[in-house]
Order: sequence, then C-alpha cells, then structure tokens
Amino acid sequence: MSAVISTTRTSPIALSIMLIFALTSACTSQDSKPLQLFRLSADSGNSAVKFGKTTNRVIGLGPIHIPKYLDRTQIVTAVSEHQYQLSDNQRWAEPLDQNITLALLKALPDQLGTDRIIAYPWPQRLLIDYQIGIEILEFNADQTGQNRLLAQWFIKHNDQIIVNKRFDYQISAAAPGYEEQAKAQSVCLSKLGQEIAETLVKQSGYLMNPPADPHRGRPDID
Repeated sequence: MSAVISTTRTSPIALSIMLIFALTSACTSQDSKPLQLFRLSADSGNSAVKFGKTTNRVIGLGPIHIPKYLDRTQIVTAVSEHQYQLSDNQRWAEPLDQNITLALLKALPDQLGTDRIIAYPWPQRLLIDYQIGIEILEFNADQTGQNRLLAQWFIKHNDQIIVNKRFDYQISAAAPGYEEQAKAQSVCLSKLGQEIAETLVKQSGYLMNPPADPHRGRPDID
C-alpha cells in the first residue's frame, strides 16, 4: 500500500493568526517577570554648619531639570562614554525629576532648620527669599558599579544669582544590583543637599539675620 501524502495547504489567514499567537505568547513569556520599582532618598547627614535658629524666610526649591536620556521609567546604566543600557524589569517608581525634588524637599528642612520650603512651581503671589535651581548633567551608574552625580546648581536672592556652583560626586555601590545602585545614588543626592544647605546658610548669615522687615505680608505656606 502506498503512503498517502496530504496536499492540503494552510491558508494565508490561518498562517497570520498562528504567527500573531506565537508572537503574543513569546511577549507574554518575556513580560511574566514582575517589575521591580525603586525610589531615591536623601538624608540630612552631619553638617559642619549649626542650624540652631529658625527663620520666616521662604525657600523655593526648583526647577530641577534632568537630561532627556534620564527622563524615562527605565533605569539607565552607562556602558561606555557614548553608550547606555536600559533595564529590563527595573523601573523608577515615579518620574526621576519628581523623585529628586521630593527627596531633597524631605532632607533640606532638617539641614536648614526651617520647614518653610516649597517646591517649584509655586504661586506667583508667594514671595520667595531664596530660590534653589538644579540642572542635573549626569546621574547614573556604570557597569563597574560606580555611581556619579554631576550637577550645576544656583541660589537666587532678589532675582539675582548669588551662588552658581558645579557639584560632582562619585561613589561605588556596596554590591551588584539595582537596589544597591539606588542606595548609592541616594548617597549622591544626600551629598548634593548637604552642599546646598551649607552654602545657603553661609550666605550673608542666612539664618542669623532676620529679614529687614519681619512684618511684611506674605502668604502662609504651612
């Protein structure tokens, strides 16, 4: 008995459906690993400047800008000076510029000895005594675990820039992994906050001298 060979052909539509199903299954398999979310923090640290007095001056924090290559949910690792790699299942829990702002907003009150700090943008009617602006130039880790924060920051008083400084700090992660990277970058952020606070306090006896007119009207931001 001769073998029977089927000559039935699969239609193009059926092939398309099978291909879509295969691709969908592959994507589902790749995405099945749960996402890991990370946030940065900043602490007050130990400053050489004594913040013994409070003040009724208002400090504005922002704007804080980050480079476009960092403005994404994935965590960026520098492969070389000209090449970067994005994480697969690791994400920032919130926009990175917002995370940086909130971290500094939590740390600066302890560093300065005042809670009269407001994040940008603030109401136009609010009188800001000192404005802190930050331009992040580089903020990522490389493949060796070295983390770097490079930033240009300024302090404005009466719409005049009184301080304009470059901050550059590097630290190695304690161990491989994105959690250790986030911890190391948090240290970088803490160091930036400490430098800003110490500089602001030293400017014209910031906390030691009351405003010229302590009774001038200003909105309450408490």
